[in-house]
Amino acid sequence: MALFAVALMVVAVSAQVMILAHAQSSVRAELATSGSVYDRIWALRARSLAGSASVLARDFGFRTAVASGDRATIDSAVATLRDRAEVANAFVVDQAGDVIGDGPPALQKAVARLPTELPAGRTSAVIVADGQAYRVIVSPIMAPTEIGWVVFTVPLDQVEMTALEHLSAIPLTATMLRRDASGRWASADGRVSGNPALDQLVAGSIGNSAKTPATIDLPQGDAFVLVKPLGGRGPSPEAALMLSYPQARALASYRSLQIGIALAGVFGLFLVLLGSRRLARSIARPIASLDAAAKSLEEGARTEVEVAGADEIGRLAESFNVMSAGIIEREHRITHLAFHDSLTGLPNRTFFRQQLEADLGRSGKLGERVAVLCFDLDGFKGVNDTLGHPVGDALLRHVGQRLTGIASDGIVSRLGGDEFAIILNLRDTDDDRPRALSQDIIDDMRKPLSVDGHQIATGVSIGVAISPGDGNDPDTLLKNADLALYRAKQDGRGVFRFFEPALDAAARKRRQLELDLRQALQAGQFRLNYQPIFDLKADRIGGFEALLRWEHPTRGNIPPIEFISVAEDTGLIVAIGEWVMQEACRQAAQWPEHVRVAVNVSPLQFRSTGFSNVIFQALSRSGSRRLG
Repeated sequence: MALFAVALMVVAVSAQVMILAHAQSSVRAELATSGSVYDRIWALRARSLAGSASVLARDFGFRTAVASGDRATIDSAVATLRDRAEVANAFVVDQAGDVIGDGPPALQKAVARLPTELPAGRTSAVIVADGQAYRVIVSPIMAPTEIGWVVFTVPLDQVEMTALEHLSAIPLTATMLRRDASGRWASADGRVSGNPALDQLVAGSIGNSAKTPATIDLPQGDAFVLVKPLGGRGPSPEAALMLSYPQARALASYRSLQIGIALAGVFGLFLVLLGSRRLARSIARPIASLDAAAKSLEEGARTEVEVAGADEIGRLAESFNVMSAGIIEREHRITHLAFHDSLTGLPNRTFFRQQLEADLGRSGKLGERVAVLCFDLDGFKGVNDTLGHPVGDALLRHVGQRLTGIASDGIVSRLGGDEFAIILNLRDTDDDRPRALSQDIIDDMRKPLSVDGHQIATGVSIGVAISPGDGNDPDTLLKNADLALYRAKQDGRGVFRFFEPALDAAARKRRQLELDLRQALQAGQFRLNYQPIFDLKADRIGGFEALLRWEHPTRGNIPPIEFISVAEDTGLIVAIGEWVMQEACRQAAQWPEHVRVAVNVSPLQFRSTGFSNVIFQALSRSGSRRLG
């Protein structure tokens, strides 16, 4: 509707502009024509007055009276000529500048100087005397030389302007302009006051033969104006003729057309409104409903739109409903996969941590406690290695189902691999619940499990941590439960252990030992001691056993029993064993030929695929074959 309204508005404005342009063109043409008619009429009248004056000037008696200064004869002749020529004033000006004839003193004073002030060849001018504009015709009196002048004056007053207005085909207004006391162009009757626009228009018309009407603001409103400067005594005009025509009057004849265009526009808008309402019912409103439904779907809400009709909109609504149902279903599936283990269907680590965080926050407000049980299967790697991963996966699903049945009052989650965890919310009467549940799980898992036709004997080790004593946040509580699980494995597996502060201290010590062990290999803190092996048959020393020692820069000598197990758990034993092999061969190359060297090897080194290459390189570099 807005688009149609803008289009109609553009058409209406264009029509109004064209109407205004046509009106301006017509009025300007009429003003220009009226100005030309005015010029021709005054030219004809000037020639007529000049002819009348010439007849009198050639009369012998009149010339004799002027030459002799016979005032009575001159007055009589001038009066007769004035009446016959039908002019307001007629004068005779002699060579001395004396004026003979009746008229206002200001006019007589101006006429006395006029014959000598006119440019050569000029016989007429428009002058201003005492605020009144006059058109003056001058004819010389020759006897045979110039002895005086006959002067006619016609006041350019309202009577003259009204006569000029009657000559026009349109009701224009003629106004005579002259400069006021401030130097601005204005009318003598005060109907047109001075203003910069009028001054600029008059200035632009001086010396411009192709005078073009302009539009300016007059007291009666905007008007089309044509200004014709009238030649005076000097180079600058003393008066100007202004022809004006009100713009409202010029457009009056077009008023019916403008009203018709306006009515047509209103009727067109009404039709557009009706059409828009119909479009809104059939297209826009269903699309708006689809838009609202799409926004609701974007926010995650399940939404549908009403299907009305079998057209394109109806089919689009039906397709949207199908799409909405599919999106919601997929979002539910994605959400479930994001928070649940795909193998067992149990909550995963993400869900476990969020739930643990929520339970800890709630327990702090209610004065309750939260217990976390972490456990993994004993010997699960052997099941994967011997029976295959499909059987191992089936075992994990079976264990998950059994744990869910045993721990019905807790939340069972699979953290990854063969690691499971349970969250228990404890009240004051549930102090023994973590112990009892741990024992029930251990007892149940000791029974052989039948998985895919295989009887599998397994067990579990469990670590327990309880808030708030063992931690007030999820990370700390889960870490302490893992430490308790590690202690349970160290104590022989198939048991459960509660977290103790000493476990955390031991873990910290072990982590520091791991960091120092990595640095020790790079910093060269290891050395080899050699224990002799006596050969009884030869009654001499037959070899040495290489013993690894670690000189820590701050803790001193650390025995192998403390760091070898850590090196094996972290995999550093392979790099350390390679160094021991290289160093033992290097030193043995300097011993007597019969002396052998023995190097202890970790089982992890035998599992390494590059172990044989390590031995070969050590022997090659040292040139020794005495490795035992």
